[in-house]
Amino acid sequence: MQPSTGVAAETSHHLAYLNEDNGEEEALIDEFTFLEDAEMVESASRHRQEIGMSPSAVTVLTREDVEASGATNIPDLLRMVPGMDVVVISPAFASTSSRMHWTNANNHYQVLIDGRDAVNELLGAAPWAAETVSLDDVERIEILRGPASSLYGASALAGVISITTRLVPEKTSAAVLLQGGETGFMEVLGRGSTRINGWGFSLSGTAGVAGSLARPRERAKDFWKLRSVIEYRWSESDRLKLDFSTSESHGGMNSGAGMLDIDFVIRALRLAYESKDLKGRLYWMNNPASIQLEAPLVFGGIRLATFVPVDMEAHVIDGEVQWTLPEIAKPLLLIAGGSARVTYLASDQLLNGETYADITDPDYHEPGIEHWEGRFGAFAHAEYKPAEWVTVTGSLRFDYNTVTEEFISPRLVAVFKPAKGQYIRLGVGRAFHKPAFIDNLLHPMVDFPADSPITGPARDNFQEFMSRVIGNPDLENIELTSFEVGYLSQYLDGKLSVALDLFYNQLRNLYHLEGNIIPDAQGLPDLQQSVFMTENTLGVDIHGFELVVRVRPTDKIALMASWAHRQVLQMGVGRIVDTTPKNLVTLGGRFRTDSGLVGSLYMFSRSEFTEADVENPEGLLAPTGTMHMDSVMLFMGKLGYRWATEEGLDFEIGAKLFLPFSPFSGDLFSYYEDAGGLSPQGVLYGGQPLQRILTVYVQGSF
Repeated sequence: MQPSTGVAAETSHHLAYLNEDNGEEEALIDEFTFLEDAEMVESASRHRQEIGMSPSAVTVLTREDVEASGATNIPDLLRMVPGMDVVVISPAFASTSSRMHWTNANNHYQVLIDGRDAVNELLGAAPWAAETVSLDDVERIEILRGPASSLYGASALAGVISITTRLVPEKTSAAVLLQGGETGFMEVLGRGSTRINGWGFSLSGTAGVAGSLARPRERAKDFWKLRSVIEYRWSESDRLKLDFSTSESHGGMNSGAGMLDIDFVIRALRLAYESKDLKGRLYWMNNPASIQLEAPLVFGGIRLATFVPVDMEAHVIDGEVQWTLPEIAKPLLLIAGGSARVTYLASDQLLNGETYADITDPDYHEPGIEHWEGRFGAFAHAEYKPAEWVTVTGSLRFDYNTVTEEFISPRLVAVFKPAKGQYIRLGVGRAFHKPAFIDNLLHPMVDFPADSPITGPARDNFQEFMSRVIGNPDLENIELTSFEVGYLSQYLDGKLSVALDLFYNQLRNLYHLEGNIIPDAQGLPDLQQSVFMTENTLGVDIHGFELVVRVRPTDKIALMASWAHRQVLQMGVGRIVDTTPKNLVTLGGRFRTDSGLVGSLYMFSRSEFTEADVENPEGLLAPTGTMHMDSVMLFMGKLGYRWATEEGLDFEIGAKLFLPFSPFSGDLFSYYEDAGGLSPQGVLYGGQPLQRILTVYVQGSF
């Protein structure tokens, strides 16, 4: 694969690698070449290997894919992953998942940014719009599809999205990008870097705004991001890296209980060391947030109360070490490691579910909560190659946390290579997702308007009822047991590849916000008998396949087609449920010419389904509903022109297209990815409709 043009292509760090066949150091390779190579992966086994030898189904998106895709954010780029559910609820909130049931919770994948766990402790998910990296910062993304807790612990239920940011180039460089278009979207970013002897320095920043998808004249998201990197290399394989990143964003995020209007801040400081056999990292992350839950507390058409705005503060300290053991037996590779994390969350506007309604507790009827949480994990990974045509991989991880205590995640995979370019993978694994703060400890306070029928002592009773709403301290881990069969075939010197992955997932202890509001004699909620909490449900069985064909006839043209099919069966009944789309299809490609013309066009298709648990515009205490979602298509691409000057300046100008297409509904060029709408009272609920976004851009670098 040819490296993409621009600043990144100037990078030429050299690292040693071991030839897998003979175990000897064969050559020094260009690190940037590895990062651009879609046929090599690192995150699947925590070391570099051929993609065919990976114990997981892996999709690699390189910098070339990023530049050619036409995407303006990371979730839209992830649509190119076979079988990936990308659900845009608003400009400030999108969820990603695959091989699972349909959901907008965004809590199936662990997201790593240069090894740092970006899953937020409050939400149990990665807040994509608020993350400290922009699409321009991304050098490479490896997406592991399948259980990955055996190497990465909690949150790696459906897999891992591992983001590698740009390297510090060898030469002094700078770049700027301006883009803007429909729905009020505008973004500006700049980047600069230099090297002085063994030291490397980089600084990048991004700022932008976006209008509401439902009401384009209204601002729905604004953000800014800043990232700085200092790196020191004292040998070809040893480096020390310090990076600090910060971001601030404002927008709407769907919580399942209603839309959250949220001001979100992320500050992350990371120190990492890397050598041939030893890796370590230590980071601190701070997340102040101001949240307003915009869900009315209405019962029987009567407004009872409103949620109090919440200010929260969260701190995380996390460390990890990984060691590749010295060679014990020539065909055996051993990697071991461990991690530890301490989390602190506090808010004066939330209720402590254990103390607020306990009359014997000193903090009885005292608002506010402070929560400490600890995690510890240790893993071992072994690869044994008894013959040239087979490799057996085993991983085992022990995790302990102070919320759900211990969990053991094993995984066993055999990869067969019967001929050159032919790979067969058989695997079984177990993974888990621990409940987040929003799942087991979130209890919001309320205010009572002047016309509320709840008065006097009943208001104290209602606040006590709220200490039993949403959060459930007795939640168990979501658990996944997965069986996989994979086949990868490469032809014509890698110009043609065909991959087929079959999977069977047993998903247990799912989370569901259960409401059973019982009226009393006055028609108000009976606060002693009513329940509205997150509960564990039995689960589902999911089976399906992912078929991918990639063709690259020349280094200037790349084509792909994928078809992902899945069936979701209700546990214990075996009945197929229609609350998840059964088919996801992707077709498209990209090109570039010697004259400087670059372009791409991709079509993403989703089949019809019935979305369950649709937010009720009448409020949190009203029963949820269902909504039929039509089969839809989405077109995404770009067309641009790139040229370079003799002085080393590179320029590109063009347009990007994001076009939803709904041939079976009344509005041909608009649809909902997450069910929603406008109530008769003019209140927006659920997701927002996708609209056409035509973006023009200009960028330059040297």
